[in-house]
Parts: sequence; C-alpha cells; structure tokens
Amino acid sequence: MKLLYIFYDIEIETMLLRNTESLCPVCLRRTPARITGENDNNVYMEKTCPIHGYFKTIVWKGIKSWIRWDKLNDWEPEHFEGKESVTEVSRGCPFDCGLCPQHLRKACIVVMEITNRCNLNCPVCFASANDRHVYDDYIDTIENMFKTVLRYESEITVPTVQISGGEPTIRDDLPEIVTLGKELGIEHIMIDTNGVRIADDKEYLCHLKESGVDAIYLQFDGVTDDVYLKLRGINLMDLKVEAIKNCAEMGIGVVLVPTVVRDVNLHQMGDIIRFAKRWIPTVRGVHFQPISYFGRYPHQPKNHRRVTTPDVLNAIERQTCGEIRADNFVPVRLGMGCESHCSFTNISILTEGNKLLPLTNFPSEKRMREIKDYRDEHSGPKHAREIIKEYWKSIDEPSSEICTCKFYTGNFDELVECLQRCYLSISGMPFQDVWNIDTRRLKKCCVHVITPDNRLIPFCAFNVTSVHGETLYRKQVSKRYNKRVESSGRKVHKF
Repeated sequence: MKLLYIFYDIEIETMLLRNTESLCPVCLRRTPARITGENDNNVYMEKTCPIHGYFKTIVWKGIKSWIRWDKLNDWEPEHFEGKESVTEVSRGCPFDCGLCPQHLRKACIVVMEITNRCNLNCPVCFASANDRHVYDDYIDTIENMFKTVLRYESEITVPTVQISGGEPTIRDDLPEIVTLGKELGIEHIMIDTNGVRIADDKEYLCHLKESGVDAIYLQFDGVTDDVYLKLRGINLMDLKVEAIKNCAEMGIGVVLVPTVVRDVNLHQMGDIIRFAKRWIPTVRGVHFQPISYFGRYPHQPKNHRRVTTPDVLNAIERQTCGEIRADNFVPVRLGMGCESHCSFTNISILTEGNKLLPLTNFPSEKRMREIKDYRDEHSGPKHAREIIKEYWKSIDEPSSEICTCKFYTGNFDELVECLQRCYLSISGMPFQDVWNIDTRRLKKCCVHVITPDNRLIPFCAFNVTSVHGETLYRKQVSKRYNKRVESSGRKVHKF
C-alpha cells in the first residue's frame, strides 16, 4: 500500500502516523499494528493476526486534528515513576500488568471494585455485573487494597479512589468502607453508582456523607427515558433527578457520567450539559464516555457506528450553538505525560444570562512549548491528582436546584467566587477495547484498577474482552479470588 507523508494539499491513499502493537480481537494475541490516516480524512488502526487475519478500526475523525493532539505526546518517560513495581516483565505489554516496570505513569485515579453484584442488569456493562464469578470483597481484603494504593501510588498526594462495582451501594457497609479508606490516608473518595439506592434511601446517603465521601460519580446517560430503556433496560430519568436532589440537599457534589452511543444519545450532548447547568453547584462536572466494546458488549463495531473524541466535541459545539466549542477542549492530563488522545476536558464558569464561559482552549504552538517547559518542572501525576480533587468534589453546603451563587460579570472577585463554586467541568474518556487497544497508549495510562490480589492494572487492559467474551484480567482475577475465599471457608456469592 502506498504511503504518502505530505497530505495537506493533495489527496492521499494512506499516511503512516505511527507504529505500535495491539491485540487480536479473537485470540488476544499481541500483534504489530499501525495508526494510519486515509483519504476519507479519518485515522485508523490496522493490524493482522497470523491466525485470524486483518482488522481495521477507526480511532479518530480528522487527520490534522489527530496530529495536532499528538504533538502533546512529545514527552516519553523511559522508566516507571514509582519507587518499585509490583510485577516483573515476562511476556511484555499488556500481559504483565500489576504494574510492571514498563508502565510509565502513576495513577491519577484508582478504581476499586468491591462487589460484582448490581441492582440493575444493563445491556451495556463493562463489568458484566451479576454474571458468573460474582464476588464481594471482605473488609480485610479492601483494607489491603487501600494500603496497596498508598504503598505504590503515594507521592505527597494520593490519587483519587473511585469505589465501584457492580453497584457499590448494594453493600450496607459502604459508609464503613469509605471511613476505613479515609482513616488509612486516602484523601479523595468517589462512589461510582447508578443512583438507585441514593434516590430511595436518604438515610443511607446521609451515612455516606458522614463517612467523608467527596463526590458521587453518577451514571447519567441522557435526559429522556428512551435512552435508559435502550442502555439500561428500564426507565430511570425520574430516579436520576431524585438522586441529584438528595445529593443537593446534603451538599454532596455529583459528576454526571453518560455512556455515549450513536443513534441513542449522541444527539443529547447539549441537553445533558444544559441539565447540568441547572444543577450547578451540586453538579460539578459531566464526564462523557463513548461506548467501548468490552464486558457485556464485546460485539464487533462497525466503523460508522463508533463514537470518537471528535464526534463528541463537534456534537457539543453544534448542540450548545457554539457556547462550548471543540477548540475549548484539551487533554485531561495536558502537560502531564499521559497519552493525549485518551481524554479531553474543559472548565467553564457560569456567567450572567446562564451562559458558560470556557476557561480552557487548545494551546497554540507557542503555548505547547510553554507547557513542555512547565511539565519539566512539575510532577505530572501529582498535579493531575490535584486538578481532579479540586473540580470533582462536594459543595460546601446544601444547594437548591438553581445555582444561587453570584454570576460572573467581569469582576475579578466574582471570578474567584465562580471558580470556587459556579463552574462546570466537561470532560470525557474513550476507553480502548480489543479492536483499538494501543500498547503505546496503555503504557501511559493513569487510570488503574486495584485488584483483590493487590495488583494495579490499567483500566483498559483490565476490561479488554475478546469476541468470545474472554478477558486478560477481569474474569481471571475474580476466579482466583473466589478460589481463595472458598479455600478459607468464607461465603462466595453466586448467581
């Protein structure tokens, strides 16, 4: 196939953007891969398994845009930043996660799954909750997981821990688990939840508040019930509103987390942002997650169905009528050494007239050089952790539905107040699946899963799922855990 490297003014067949390694979607064999730009102006991953053949998956819309974002990847650390690694290099990435010495980033967020039970049975679920090999972690196991995070990830500041599942609020002892984490030294704890229990049980939510929960990470796919019927199998819109109301009454911050699926809710990006604006300051952010094809949904995606980062950013610009533009977004860990194509973020403050004023813009060439100089002098993971804690946090006091803080009209003192209270973080992360997983990106992942056997595994590697439902880590970890529990005489949950 012809490779052309000058493409701005001529029609191209294929442009090689970089070489990497990936996995076969059928057998999970590591295979060489390349990222290419083609004459439809899209960026693809191409790879060939010697047994199962050729695969081609779209990864980005717009060649110039991909290159522009890729320029922020010019810092390539050559060693693991931690004091020590957990596992050794044996088979190579992504088969030695734990973390191994080849991994290049410490965590900004650590996901801790304390159960695989759930009070919903969503058609789309990366954790395949309620499926076989279901488990509940015992308190001593959870304590060791917290200690592992502190041992291997502590660097003056500790990463945010998201307590997840399954559905963590199924556990009556969740407040005690949060208290335990705080007492051990975890500074910032979020609860990943579908909102069912916190909508119906205010006393339980009050206990979570008292335990020190910093924010609720709320599954929130859209503003109409048809979206929830398709993605969750049940009408949930009224319940979501009730969950947010309860959090507002108790002064608990909320981050809305939509799973984005084309022809289901991509057309509601603007509506979700407008909903979030009405609930400032309780709603601190919206974190879009384009659907990844793993877990309960490992089907081979059609390229025209996949939602890429530019799809989301352009939809936000169109649907907010330019109030938030695509160029107002930057990588979440801009300048922090993490892979720039893995995430996007924008911080805006609420102004008079209920309009959002973006405070972030994609950097110019000059600004990119300044960022490089800045990151050479600052700890990337430490700074990124501080950003997450600052913007994904609880509010100082209970709130009504409509923001009651002073709108920004240009005065500096008002700006400071708005930055403390009347802001909205809009971000997103398109997780990698077996079709587009890129080991160069994976080695720079800073979202890690802490496992019951005290390993730290990059989120995408932990969840990657073959077309036959096989995983590299998820099922194997839960099987080993259940065997250890059974051998100890403890109860194992089975469905």
